[in-house]
Parts: sequence; structure tokens; C-alpha cells
Amino acid sequence: MTSSVTCFSNSQIPPLRTPLSDNAYMICEIVSHLVEQQSDLVSCCLVSRLWNTCVTPCLWKAPRLKRETTLNNFIRTLVRSQQSCTIYAYGCLVHTLDLSSLAFSCPLAELNLISECCAVLKTIDFSNCHKLKDETLIRISERCSNLRSLKLLNLPHITDESIINIINRCNFLEHFAFGDCIGITNRSLLQLSNKKHLTTLEIFFGNNITNESLILITKGCLKLKNLHIWDCGTLNDISIIQVAINLNLSLESLILHNLQYITDQSLIHIASRCNNLRHLGLEPCEGVTDTTLIALANNSYHLESIQISLNRASGFSNDGFLYMTERLRKLSKITFQHSTPLVTDVTLSMVAVRYATTLTCLHLYNCNFTDTSIIAIARSRPPINDLCIFDLMKINDDSVILLLLNIARTLTSLQISNCEGLTEKIVVNGIRRCTLLRKLCLFASNDFTVDGLDAIVKHCVDLREFYLSSTEDIPNQVVASELGCLRKLEKLRIRNCPSLSQEDILSICCACASLQEFYFGRSIYLNEDFVNQYNDVGRERPLLVLGP
Repeated sequence: MTSSVTCFSNSQIPPLRTPLSDNAYMICEIVSHLVEQQSDLVSCCLVSRLWNTCVTPCLWKAPRLKRETTLNNFIRTLVRSQQSCTIYAYGCLVHTLDLSSLAFSCPLAELNLISECCAVLKTIDFSNCHKLKDETLIRISERCSNLRSLKLLNLPHITDESIINIINRCNFLEHFAFGDCIGITNRSLLQLSNKKHLTTLEIFFGNNITNESLILITKGCLKLKNLHIWDCGTLNDISIIQVAINLNLSLESLILHNLQYITDQSLIHIASRCNNLRHLGLEPCEGVTDTTLIALANNSYHLESIQISLNRASGFSNDGFLYMTERLRKLSKITFQHSTPLVTDVTLSMVAVRYATTLTCLHLYNCNFTDTSIIAIARSRPPINDLCIFDLMKINDDSVILLLLNIARTLTSLQISNCEGLTEKIVVNGIRRCTLLRKLCLFASNDFTVDGLDAIVKHCVDLREFYLSSTEDIPNQVVASELGCLRKLEKLRIRNCPSLSQEDILSICCACASLQEFYFGRSIYLNEDFVNQYNDVGRERPLLVLGP
């Protein structure tokens, strides 16, 4: 009797399948759909030891640190895992760390501890952490060699020394954003020219970049897709032309504000060479005219989003925008800021007509557009899902109500602020069909009464975010009971609520089970002691934020 033995190569060995591995696979699959729901992940950790083992890495991968007590618990756990043998080295599970919401609550000692324990960080946002110093960033650069994204805003103690260490040691850096950091100069920016993997560079207000630095960066970073510069006061046509030449194949998003010395000459190069451009944001001066718009129309066929500030754009007119709308068929997101006498309702009306089937996002800030163009948009019925109307003084209720009724089938985000000609009628009569709204922001110039609040609660039951300017004309009992009906609310902001008591706040928080953050204005009933005491209780409650 002979026995046969089946031999397998290493690549042919069948995987070992056990009931335990199958259960773990199914649990991980379930957890992958709950990544955004931190409270659900916490509950999953308590089911069993197997569930805890599968869920804990996901829970710690991107901790949400929005309140001081949560940060303290986070730090305490890091200390415990560092001092004693725990099941997990929790710091090594953290890939994304955002401390921007806790900027003023982060002592230097805690920042240093984070830099020691979290050695595999890939995404960091230290915006407004005023106590952050070079030593902490240098330590991060030594330990987190796989850092992909770094955002630094409003950091007075950060200098070129730490930035140079980050740039030289983190070889896979893809996203670098900074602003209002007086210690960061072009000396450290020059080092970026060696970052072959850099895809996004954002320079916000408070920091400048010279022509020489920008040219060297674009020569070395040939994968750069997103270039956003909010203060181009020192740049001229020479550097922007080099951007067009060096990034002609990769550039997809370009934002240039304060174009004091930039003219049509360089922007024509951008339009003609960067054929993959998808998003463009400009705040042009006198040197930029309709010639730029015509060049974009003739070359940038893939442009999907455009943001134009007309504050100093005296060279733009209706003719340039009309030509652009005739040629660019893929535009879906349009933003106009400020006004110029030569850009009138004709432009906005033509935008409505040309993009009647593609326009999904329309933002209008401080413009002189009137009811004529608003009615034109309403009649074209574009599939707008994001509408923002801010400080438009020449429009009234009827045109906006018509617009809301005609785009109700797609509208999910609505923001209306500081429009003196608009009253509560737009809420009572215009919002009744907007049942898909998920975000609503109303900072009205006129009184807001119980009629408007009742219409919102009745028709917008799926709201996730609700921002309101004032409830001073509504009884506090009504406010609490009405807002409590918005069961799916996650973020709530009431800037002026003089009549709300502590009991009303507690009632709203109890009724809105999904509420994560509640911002309200200061009053005789609502003070820092109440807010601090509430926030210290536990992380399962919504975060209370006290405004001015």
C-alpha cells in the first residue's frame, strides 16, 4: 500500500481558514463602514475581545480631539502605554492627528509627548497651536519619516530650522500648507525643490514666496498638482510663466490672490500650457483683462470650477465671461466675489442658461446682481446642490423663493446671509420643498420668528448642520422643543440666544442624539462655568462651544 504526498510551492500553499479568521474578516468589513462614526466604534470595542482587537486600530487611526477632556484622556493613554506593558502601543496606531480645534489647550509638554509616542504619523494639522516650538517639529521629523501631509497656520515660534528638518527628513511629503508663520522664510521654501513627491503646496496670508523660490520649486516638484498662493504680492509674470512651463502636465488646481504684478501675459501661458487644469481661483488687478478669460475659453476645456474676485478686476466685462460660457462646457462650480460695473446680470443670466444641466455649486458674495439674474437661474432649473447668497443687497423675496422652489429637488446645502432685501418669507414659502437639505445657514438681516423655525423643523427633517443668527424673537421653550425635533442634527450654531437657559441647552442635547457640536452666544444664563462643567463630563455628549 503506497501513500501519495502532495507537494506545494510557497506560492501554492492554500491560506489557512479558521472560524476565528472568518469572524475577524467579517468584523473588519463591518467596521470599515463605521470609520466616520466614532461613537459607534467605541461601542463596537465593548462587544468582545475579538471585536476589540479588530476595532481598536480603526478607532485610533484618526482620533477626533475636539475637547480638552478628550485630549487629556488621549495623553493619559499614551503615557500609560509608554510606562507599562499594554496590549497596544497606542501611539503607533495614530496616522492622522488634527489639533487645530484644541489649539489653545495644548501645552508644550503634551505636544512633546505626542512627538515621542506617535511615530507613524502621516497627516498632521498643528494650526493655531501657539505653544508649538521647533524642538517638537524636529523630533517629529526624526521619528515620522513617512509623513505625507503637514499644515501649519498661525504659529509664531516656528522657524526655518524645524521646517528644513521636516523637508529633508520626510522624503514622502506630499502636502505642505503654512501661513501666518513669521519665522518661515524663503530659506526653508528653497528646500522644497528637492521634494519629488510633493503634490500640494498652499501658502496662506502672512507668508510670501519670492519669484526665485517659486521657480525652483516648480522645476523640482514636477508632480505638483495643486498650487494655492493667497498672497502673490511679490510675484510677477516671470515666475507664473515658469509655473506654466514646468507644471504643464501635472497642474490641476491653481489659486492666485492679490495679483498686483501679474498680468494677462502669464495667465495666457497658464491657459495654453496647463491643459489638465480643473480648478482656477483668481483675485486679479488692473493688468488682468478679458484676454485671460478668452484664453481660458480657448484652451482650458477641462475646467470644472472657477472662483473669481472682481474687487479690483476693472479689466473684466460681460463680453469676456459670455465668451467663456460659450466654450467651457464642463464648468459645474462657480463663485463670484464683489462686483465691477462692467460685469452685470448679463453674465450671471448667461451662466444659468449655458450651464442649465451641469451647474451644481453657485456662490455669490458681495455682488451687485439683481432679481433679473436670480429669476434667470430659477427658470433654467440647474441641478444646484450647494447655494450660497451673501450680502446681495439688490434681490428680494420673490426671486429667491422661485429659485429655491425650482432647485429643491437637488439642493442639499443652503447659505443665506446679510441680504437686507430678504425676509422670513424665503424660509416659510421657499423652503417647503427643500426636503433634501442637509446644511442650512441663515444669518438674516431681519427678524426671525417661530414661523420660520417651524417651517424648517417641519420640512427639513434630515438636517445635519443648522446655523442661525438669532432666536431673540422666539420664546426659549419653543426654541428648545422645535430644535429637539431635528433628530439627525450633528452641528448646531445659534449666534445670539439671550433667552435660552441651561435647561434648554440640556433639553436640546438630550433630544438630538446625533449632535456632536453646539455653538451658542453668551448670555446671562450661559457662561463659561456651565460650558466647562458640561464638557468635562464625558466624550459621548456633544461639545459645547461658547461664543462672544
